[in-house]
Amino acid sequence: MQRIDNAYVSYGEYFLDYNTKTFELKIGFGKTCITAHIKSGIFENYKKSDIKYKLKNTKNIKTVVYKNGETSLTLIFEASARGIGIKKKGDAQIDGIFNFDSVSDVISVRMSKNSPVFRCSCGLGASNSDNALFDKNTDTAYVAEGCTLGFDKEKNVYTVKGGAELKFRVEKDVYANKYHIKYAKINKNNTFGKNLPVGFMTWYAVKFDASEKTVLENALFQKEHLKDFGANTVWVDWEWYHKGFDADSVRADGVDTFNPDKEKYPNGLKYVSDKIREMGFIPSLWIGPTNETFETDYLKANPDVLLAKEQCWVGTYFYDITHPKFLNDFLPKALSMVDKWGYDAVKFDTLPICAERCEEYHERLYNSEITTYGAYRNMIAKTREILGKDRYILSCSGDKRSDVLWAADMFDAARIGLDIFKWEEFLQNCVYRTMEFYPLHNVVLYNDPDNVVVRSEFNTLNQAISRATFVSMLGMPVTFGDAFRDLDEKRVDILKRVIPPLDISPKDISARVDKRDVCVTNLFVNKKFENYNVVSVFNTTDKKCEYTLDFENELELDGEKYHIYDFWNDKYLGTASGKISLSLNACETRLLSVRPKKDIPQIISTNRHITQGAQEIEDMRFEENTLFVRANLVKNDEYKIAVYVPDIYRVSDCGALKAENDKKYGNVKYFWFVPEKNGCYEFKIKFEVEL
Repeated sequence: MQRIDNAYVSYGEYFLDYNTKTFELKIGFGKTCITAHIKSGIFENYKKSDIKYKLKNTKNIKTVVYKNGETSLTLIFEASARGIGIKKKGDAQIDGIFNFDSVSDVISVRMSKNSPVFRCSCGLGASNSDNALFDKNTDTAYVAEGCTLGFDKEKNVYTVKGGAELKFRVEKDVYANKYHIKYAKINKNNTFGKNLPVGFMTWYAVKFDASEKTVLENALFQKEHLKDFGANTVWVDWEWYHKGFDADSVRADGVDTFNPDKEKYPNGLKYVSDKIREMGFIPSLWIGPTNETFETDYLKANPDVLLAKEQCWVGTYFYDITHPKFLNDFLPKALSMVDKWGYDAVKFDTLPICAERCEEYHERLYNSEITTYGAYRNMIAKTREILGKDRYILSCSGDKRSDVLWAADMFDAARIGLDIFKWEEFLQNCVYRTMEFYPLHNVVLYNDPDNVVVRSEFNTLNQAISRATFVSMLGMPVTFGDAFRDLDEKRVDILKRVIPPLDISPKDISARVDKRDVCVTNLFVNKKFENYNVVSVFNTTDKKCEYTLDFENELELDGEKYHIYDFWNDKYLGTASGKISLSLNACETRLLSVRPKKDIPQIISTNRHITQGAQEIEDMRFEENTLFVRANLVKNDEYKIAVYVPDIYRVSDCGALKAENDKKYGNVKYFWFVPEKNGCYEFKIKFEVEL
């Protein structure tokens, strides 16, 4: 009988197939597997015919024993419903790759562990504590424990290196089970494509003083000062429809779902959207078609579609969202105004209060046999059908988990908290809510943290920087919540440095971030030419404090030395290893670039964006004693590069760049360039070696 050279073991969809002669291994679940090779000293410098092995079989367990003289290696393979694994006795190393049809929707994450910091990443790569790859297409995590995950940039594949053992298991329906939702991956074909919405919104800026004039004045400022940096939309919020909160604000002037306020918008909403589009922005509109502020002609003609009459902040007359007339007549007519008026994205408000009324008056519903949850989802499904699968729809949710989660599979984004005008409101409704919902971000939908408010009415300069940094560092939409006339040059510059938000994903998808006075965000930047960290250390309190940043436990860095650059203070802090102590003023954020120290000239910071290179640098390399940089820059925005130059190097030529002439910065050399137009620029900094 022919000798069998494969050790095969399986349980359900788990399988392991090992060739005892070629030392090649396949381990996986269904069609997804790790392809690996087992390396051992026992195999080296010997012919394969000199290596003796024997294969032992029991149910779901295979044991391969190699012998080469006195040296032995034992491999034990075992499969069960809990997963599949390898145990090794003797010197051996597993090197392999994960096989996916495409890695574009696969992110490297950590499972089942709360974190003291926000962990997130930009680009494909793995950090030291990641133990799984999550496939957005299938809501499935492939967990590989006892090994180290990595990423091969040349081959564009995730890699694995096993230690003493390797355990492989699959967790299906990760988000569906954690959040009790119907899962669907985020739609990157929406109105904004792979970009996130960035732009002015009326509500926080001017409240009920919003008007055609206000919108277009701020849109013009945004065009002149922020468009080239990444602003791409203008939001017309609810003031086209509402004039206040209290009972005195109940309308009877013909302003309803179909008719905007003629005093505030004398030329109509179509005129406004046309002007916004002419400026190069996407027009975006608030809608709230679940209720009216007065008894409209439609309600008079269709009294059976009325669920309740109860005055509240959003209106008085609430529609029965289960009624066929509402779903098949009123809602299509109401939502058709979005196209008629020319708006490409919508903010759907009034949803939490609509759900509350459905719950309160459930027995009155046309279809009272359906739950409020079912009624809500049916309405959103109808809305999605009418507006189209790729129209950007933001759910203006509230303070309940249900508001955010009930239709997460049908929205592009969800506001995750209540208003955030005051500092304490920002902490409660943005920072702490993000700690709970961040795993959803850029996987199921975008976490919308509401407006970034930076004006002095609500913020010190430190608070303004902290608000803007927190939102952008996590890759969330940036909505400007200030009338630009209220901002000085410093605060406008803050906005320039945080846009556009990058394509950033969470690295903890089954746990939340712990609440602490000092909030740390650790962003892993993975570029083809460089891996580094950007770290924000945010003092949420109104008192000064000292904080020691732990490289191993908070940043997942090893014992190397790292260059530390403080972005907002524009200061090189030197090199550090293991930890760094920071003094933080009240509500201050220290934003640090943390780059491994090399023995060649290297960029340690840039001033275009808070990620200090991740946004604008498209290519960078050092060869033939020349630092090559290609960067996408903004017209008339002075670009500043900080370069660490080791002692043995001297700058000999910096081309189009201007360089500082004195030596007060030591080994850090600064270079400047003012672009004459928007676009990509290439720079060469040449060095001479002084031995």
